[in-house]
Amino acid sequence: MKLQRLARPRRVVNVVTPAVVLVVLLGIGSPAGASTSSSAALRIANYAVATATHDNPAHIVTAADVSNAAGINKVNTSSLELFINLGDVFGYSRLVLFFQPKSYADICLNFPDTVGGVAKIISCPHQAQGLWSSRAGALSVSNRAIAAAAATGKAVSGANVVAAAKIYGVTLRHKPTFRAGQGGKVEFTTLVEMGLNTKFTVNNCVQLPKTAYGLPVEVPC
Repeated sequence: MKLQRLARPRRVVNVVTPAVVLVVLLGIGSPAGASTSSSAALRIANYAVATATHDNPAHIVTAADVSNAAGINKVNTSSLELFINLGDVFGYSRLVLFFQPKSYADICLNFPDTVGGVAKIISCPHQAQGLWSSRAGALSVSNRAIAAAAATGKAVSGANVVAAAKIYGVTLRHKPTFRAGQGGKVEFTTLVEMGLNTKFTVNNCVQLPKTAYGLPVEVPC
């Protein structure tokens, strides 16, 4: 059977506030509709597994398989929004997070790395949610630094990153000192607040290019 493939749905990015990322901790207790949302999430997962298994050759579920399944209304019957897809967060490569707007519930799935493996619903890892939310600030700072350097005909330097971080109110774990043309790895640190009593720090690392107009690449810290 040929399975339908659709375009990846629009991603939703959290707003970054200076030095702190506020993540709404959803799914507390058992909100109305949470069970239905979980069933829909599993239905999406099963469709993604079927897509990957029936492809030739068969493969483990990929981000494209999940996006395709989530974009089909008859599969995604609860209108779940795909926040975190496979491979979006370092250290959580098989994590998928859906958000249900009506019930304010986060539903997380863990996909095995085996062909035909069945996904399971898990408690959403706070660390993964924090890393995903703060990556927007790290990449925004990096892009601004690259653009500022390119405007003068140069490659990005550590000084450009420091200036951009100050504008965005994002904290650098270590002040980068690399010169234009050297490229460098920059580590951003963010205080994440989830609910009233859950606070922790996450670190996002970005590799800056050696050439002008290059692209920043998120890398493991």
